[in-house]
Amino acid sequence: MIKYQGRAATGQHLEDLACGYWLSETLFAALRLALFAHLEPGPLPLADLARRADCQEGPLARLLLALEGLGLVECETGRWRNTPLASRHLVPDQAEFMGDFLLYRRYLTLPWHDLAPRVAGRELAPELSREDDYQTRTYHYVRALDQLARVKAAEIERRLAAGGWAGPILDIGGGAGAVSRRLRRPGETVVLLELPEVLLAARRLYPQPEDWRGIAGEEGDFRDHHDPADRRFGLVIMANFLHTYEPEEARRLTVKAAGLLVPGGLLLIHDYFPDRAPRKGRLYDLNMLLNTADGVCHPAQTLSNWLADLGLTPQTLDLPSDSGLILARKPPCP
Repeated sequence: MIKYQGRAATGQHLEDLACGYWLSETLFAALRLALFAHLEPGPLPLADLARRADCQEGPLARLLLALEGLGLVECETGRWRNTPLASRHLVPDQAEFMGDFLLYRRYLTLPWHDLAPRVAGRELAPELSREDDYQTRTYHYVRALDQLARVKAAEIERRLAAGGWAGPILDIGGGAGAVSRRLRRPGETVVLLELPEVLLAARRLYPQPEDWRGIAGEEGDFRDHHDPADRRFGLVIMANFLHTYEPEEARRLTVKAAGLLVPGGLLLIHDYFPDRAPRKGRLYDLNMLLNTADGVCHPAQTLSNWLADLGLTPQTLDLPSDSGLILARKPPCP
């Protein structure tokens, strides 16, 4: 078996390699904003640091949480300060300051994008470009997420093995349906509720009629989708879905999803939780800040509180990789 740093290498190792730039860009951003210099005189509340660094409080708070996950800053009673590592190497005028060197590494990143053409000795066609049409970009998105979701679905299935649940299944915003496809038992039905363009891409990925046996692709946006009053589900899946929305909207959609459960039904939320995975969850939150309009990675505790307020019984489970589950069961009929 191939090992990396003494551990068995898995698909998670490849994911970590692909997201390595998330770590470096987080460090580079903090250096460019001089956050370590501003924090060095003493602990600062967020508002004071935002004023000194001329930053927006909301995005700055998310950046600080990510830096905390990287071991560069820490927070106590609402006041932020440098860690000893940051004080030693990331504050100008210190004897072992490395900030200029590290930012020069950032200057060198762009040529690395040409590594494959340099090795090939010829121009290579880009895999995907922001200039590509919306349909092409959507297909690449759905295909990419489906490949990761299939790996996650196997982990989720193992976590659910000891728990009782039954269909029918509602998969909300599930892309090509990797999770519900994995969890569907013989004879059960799945409603895959997705945007029309996503379902179009899903049918390209799964073109055979047997790929859709027991699975109904239903076009719709869950934010304003209305289920028939008599249609309820034993399992409702929200995988990599809630992090697309700001907290108020995410809570509304969580309440809506819980309302579609039969008595005793199970709500399954899969996501990257900043309070359960301080490094990846917080970096993923920055990814949502950069790539969505309002996306936020919500803490597992926050989601659990919402579910408990609805009378459900939530349980949080960490997956072997870098994400987690919240399983919340609706009380059975008295």
